[in-house]
Amino acid sequence: MNELTWLLVGLLIGGCIAAVILCCVQINRISFYEQELHRLRQKLNNKKRPISIALRND
Repeated sequence: MNELTWLLVGLLIGGCIAAVILCCVQINRISFYEQELHRLRQKLNNKKRPISIALRND
């Protein structure tokens, strides 16, 4: 009975640790995608600016 208790405690602790690690990986992945979206939006805005400035000067 004692071994079963320790097995359940170990599974519970291991499951909690695994969940924390997976959450950290998910947060890191979301952060990476948000950073990539921000970079692409800046790149798109930089491409649009020279065209709009050139049209204003004409």
